[in-house]
Formats: sequence, C-alpha cells, structure tokens
Amino acid sequence: MKSKFRITTISSISVLIIALFFAASYYYSALINRELKAETYSYLSEVGNQGAELVESRVNSQIENLETTARMIEASGNYNQDAMLGLIRIQAQKSDYKRMAIASLNGDIVTSDGMAYSIRDRAYFQAALAGKSAVSDTLADYSDGKKINVYAVPIFSGNQVVAVLAASVETQSFKELLGVNTFDNQGYSFVVKANGDTVVESLHPNSVGAFDNIFGILQTAAFKDGDDLNTITNRMANGESGSYTSVYNGMERYTVYKPLKSNDWYMMSVVPATVVSNQTTAIIRDTFLLIAVALLAISLLFAMILIFQNRSKKELEKIAYFDEVTEGNNWNKFKSEVEEIREKNSLASFVLLTFDIDQFRFINEEYGQETGDRLLKQIMDILKVNIGKRESCCRVSADHFVMLCGWTTRAKITQRIRDFLSILNREKEALGIKEKIFCHFGLYIVEQNAKDLEKIREKANMARIEAKRSESNTWFFYSDEFREKIGNEKEIIDTMEAALENHEFEMYLQPKFDLHKSEFCGCEALVRWNRPRKGLVSPGEFIPIFEQTGFVKKLDMFMIEEVCRLLKRWEENSCTRMRISVNVSRKNLKKTSFVEDVREILDRYQIKRDCIEIELTEYCIFEDIDRMIEVGKTFRADGVKMSMDDFGSGYSSINLLGILPLDIIKIDQGFFKGNLKNEHTLVVVKSMIDLIKKLGMTVVAEGIETKEEVEILKELDCDIIQGYYYGKPMTVTDFEKKILETMS
Repeated sequence: MKSKFRITTISSISVLIIALFFAASYYYSALINRELKAETYSYLSEVGNQGAELVESRVNSQIENLETTARMIEASGNYNQDAMLGLIRIQAQKSDYKRMAIASLNGDIVTSDGMAYSIRDRAYFQAALAGKSAVSDTLADYSDGKKINVYAVPIFSGNQVVAVLAASVETQSFKELLGVNTFDNQGYSFVVKANGDTVVESLHPNSVGAFDNIFGILQTAAFKDGDDLNTITNRMANGESGSYTSVYNGMERYTVYKPLKSNDWYMMSVVPATVVSNQTTAIIRDTFLLIAVALLAISLLFAMILIFQNRSKKELEKIAYFDEVTEGNNWNKFKSEVEEIREKNSLASFVLLTFDIDQFRFINEEYGQETGDRLLKQIMDILKVNIGKRESCCRVSADHFVMLCGWTTRAKITQRIRDFLSILNREKEALGIKEKIFCHFGLYIVEQNAKDLEKIREKANMARIEAKRSESNTWFFYSDEFREKIGNEKEIIDTMEAALENHEFEMYLQPKFDLHKSEFCGCEALVRWNRPRKGLVSPGEFIPIFEQTGFVKKLDMFMIEEVCRLLKRWEENSCTRMRISVNVSRKNLKKTSFVEDVREILDRYQIKRDCIEIELTEYCIFEDIDRMIEVGKTFRADGVKMSMDDFGSGYSSINLLGILPLDIIKIDQGFFKGNLKNEHTLVVVKSMIDLIKKLGMTVVAEGIETKEEVEILKELDCDIIQGYYYGKPMTVTDFEKKILETMS
C-alpha cells in the first residue's frame, strides 16, 4: 500500500510538476507573445514615424525648391507668363519633377512642356492663391492618366499674389519612398486621407493592393486588439494616432496609424501577425528544450532579442540617416550631428557652407548618370577625409552639399575651399571626366543666438546664389550688408515700373566742347532717378539691377524718346543745332525689334537724323560684333551717328576698328585722370588719336577735368572734350541757360 501510495504520490507530483511546467510554459509563451506584440507595435511605431519623416521631408524639400524658384521669379520682376515659363523650363529640366507650370490668377495654367488647362477649382491652387504653399492629394495626370501629386506655391509682387508656380511628381515616387525593408521584408506602409481615401498605395505583396478607401476594407475586417472601426474613424477625423489588430483577406495584421503634417494625410504602417506568431512558435520550441539546457536557452533567447533590437535600430538609423548615393550623411543625420555639436559648443564658432557643382547636368548627359553619382560619392569621400572631429557634412539633394566647419578666419576657410577644389579636380580624372569642375559656395558665419538650422542654411543658400550670379566669385559670404542689398534690390525692382509711369526718371545733359571750333557742339543724355523722399539716386545703384531684370530696355527707349522730344522742341524754337548722344544697353542691341522701335520714334518726332547719336560701350560691341555691325550699318544708312564708349577699357581689338560701322570713338577716362603726365600714357593716347582720325572717325576724350589736360589734348589734335572742365551733367533747364543760350 505504501509503495502504491508512494507511486501514486510520485505520479501525482510528477503530473503536478508537468502540469506546472506546462502552465509555466504556457504562461511564459503567452508572456513572450504579449511582449513581442508590444515590441512589434513599438518598432512599427518607429517605422511609421520614420516613414512619415521621409514623406514630409520629400514634400518639404520639393516645396522649398519651388519656393526658391518663386523667389527667383520675384527677383526678376517680370511676371509675364511666357517670361516666367522661360525661367522654370531650365528648373524643370534640372529637377525630378514630372513637369512645372505657371498658373494665372484665373486658374489657367501652362506647363513647361506646353500643355494648357484650368486648375481653378483645385484645392491646392486655391491655397496658393491665399498665399500658402500646398500639396495636392493624388490626382490623375491629364496627359497620361498616371497618378500624380501637385505642389503649388504663390508668386508675390510685393505682398500681392500675382501667379502660382506648380510642379507635379508621380505618386509612384512616394511608393518607392515607402518601400522600406522592415520586419524581414514582411512590413509595409501606405498613405491615406483622414476620411480613408487612398493617397499612396503600397507595392508590397502582403498589402491589399489597390483600394479606394481603407474604411471600406476595414468594414469587412474582424478587430481583435486596440481600436475598433468607429474609434479609428473618429481618431483620424480628429488628427489623433492609434493602433489596432485586424483580420481581413485571411491575414491577421498589426497596424499603427499616425497623422502627417501635409494636408490631412495619415501614414499607416502594417506588419502581419505571423511575424510575431512565428517567433512565438520558435520560443515555445526553445522553451521545451529548456528542460535540458534552461539557463543556456534563456541566455540564447535574450541574446537573440538583443540582436534583433540592435539590427532593427541600425536598419532604421540607416533609413533615416544614410544617403545611398554618396554613402554619407543625409540632411537628417547632419541635423542630428549638428545638435550634438551644439550641446558641446556654441555654433557661433562655426560657419555653415553650402555648395553645388556648376553644369552638373552636363556631366550627367555627357558621361552618364552613373558617372555623375560616382562624382557625388567622390565629393563626399573628400569631405569626410578633410573634416574635423567637431565638423559635419552631408548631401542635401541632387548636387547640393552642406558643411559645418570650425570658424577661425575668412582666409583659412577660403583656403580650405581652394584645397577642396584642387583635390576634386585631381581625383575626378579617375572617373574619366576631362572638363575642369567648378563649384559655387555660399557661407554663413553662424551668429551667437542662431538656433534654427533651416534658416541658417537658407542664408547660406542665398549667398551661394549670389556667388553663382557673379561672373568672378567662387564663394560669397552672407553679411548684414548683403541682406540690406537684397532688400534694396527688391525695393528697386518693386518700384521701377511705377517710377517710369510717374516720370521719376529725369534726363540730364553733359556738354561736349569742340577743340577745333572752340565752341560747344553737343551733349550726352544721362539718366537720373529722382525718387520721392529719397532724392537723386546714382545710376550705379539701379542700372545693374535694371540690366539683370531687363527693365533697362524700357529705360533706353524712354531716354531715346526724351532726346527726340527735346531735339524737336529746340528745332521748333530755332535753337542752335546740337547733337545729343544717348546710351543703349546690350539688352536692346540683342532685341530683334530694336532698330524698328528707334525708327518709329524718330519718324514720330521728325527730327534730323544726324542730330542723334547712338552710343554703345566697348564691352557691348565686342560681346556680339556681328550684331553690332548689322545694327550700326542700318542706323548709319538712316543718317544716325554711331559711337563707341569706354574705348580702351579692356576689350579693344584694334584690328576690328576698320570694319566697325562707327563715326565717333570716345576714349575711356582711365587714360586721363592725371595720367597724361606719364610719357608712356601720352604716347599711347597720341597713337590712339592718330589711328582713329586716320580711320576717318571723330575722337572724344571723356572725363577731362583740368585745363592742363585740355591743352595737352589740343596739341594731340583731339576733336572733342567731355568732362567736368566744361560742365557736369545738368538738368535740361540749366543746360539751356548755361550752354544753349550763350550760343544763340
């Protein structure tokens, strides 16, 4: 009996132990399953955050690029739709947009590839009209029916929206952006609106494929954990995040949904429950093996969990911070590293540097995109080798790079730029690139209280654009003076059209004196801007800006008409006959209708043609000799005199003087200004005068200020003098009183 009792007891204990073991195993398995599910939701949430950041970064980058282009259009001051299209066509070719377009205020739009239609009722267009940048929901492209998203930003004139700049990208690019390898390539993400309508579908085989509305799919789903359909619908309508477990299409899925900053979009990140259940099954199997090797199995299990965590985090970090083209930092990683640097140092001891490659598109076209990508990687390799421990660098997009460098002096930072360019042009030969590579750099010395990295980069980018506008600067430093200059330029551009309409531009005359006849023989018409509350503005402050915007063409024609009007009045009042010279810019010389436009003015006022003289600078003439010859011959055939200004200032080609249709040569004032005392200069000036006169042309010396210079030029047989000695530029009224009346 005792033996039987003992056996029964042992059996009972064994059964109890086995039962406890299985119970413990079950509890342990359930615990592990629950923990893995929670961990999965945590990782899934991180993936959702990262996916949201990638989408938002793409949207923000595209909008930022469009806003930069809009600022360029605003800076040009020309809001003609064709002119704006001309500007953006270059951008459209450089960018990864499908197409770009300009929309007028009534919604009529013309694209960079010639399409025209109306977007008046589109929400993104209405948002841009209200002064806000916007991105559309998924739409069907009018040209090929493919799904697209459209970005739109306002174009301002002052504080007024005058047009809308738009650009489209294929929704496919968002799909590729969301095609991130998570949970051993079992997870996927997609984007919907708050009302459930699809924005960006997933290409993943585990996804539900194409759908119209996610709520429609979830109506057939069974919910197990987390939010139900009503809760999901309400939370998404209120812009809240959440998670749920559902079963549909025969698959159990874990889902996390988070709102994006763009529109009312939601990022939904999904992973099949089998990812967790498969892991749980493996753990249960390992649990039974714990009977023999419990401690070892537990150790291995924890090791596996740690490895899984580290691997997942590294993959997420790689997605978030790694630039695949250059194998270096992307903008997110750069911001993170700058924040770490900021915690240890004041950014006031740093300079932010941005740069891009000149004609990078040519390299891609000439050598192929693969070579272009290898060049970008080569640049990153050079930067990584040459940055210090407390410095950072990244590729922002395309061929745009950013560096945070330690600041000491301008000389040292510019020497680093020279060294970089030297290394780059030495090492690019290994890629088979023959052409010399040039870059333009914008630098911003970080101020003591500067915290917003985006604004810091924006200022450096403004400096980079200024460097590109210059014909000689490789780099440009942002400064308070530059900021003031940008503001002044914008003010001039904003007011120039109104100034012309309000007659703020005035004609001044500077007399010319004939040395042979010892009398005044004519004058040069010069423009002055008499701005309300500011007085006279020097031409040096506004003429270069007018040249850049093309407004100088209107100003030239205004001056020609003012000269003709004055000559006609003098003729009607029987004043002494005088010739007036008027300057013409290279912009007008290139204009095909220039000659006919001038003829129309001359015919309207019926003045004697030899009383007007068209004056072109030496640079303007030698920039396009064929065009100058064509225009000069036409004007001379009409009786209009042609003259070259600033002769000898640097571009002269003596052998071409004989073929140029010119009547008058004005020797640059740089040869005078006290230089006639120098024997060598005197010989040069005499030789020029002799040569010009032998070619049958009249010689004018400009910038003459002293009697001694006049006497020397008289001995050298110079024909005409212009300068302060005989009179500064003066109003028409003063000229008539001081010069014209004395000759009557």
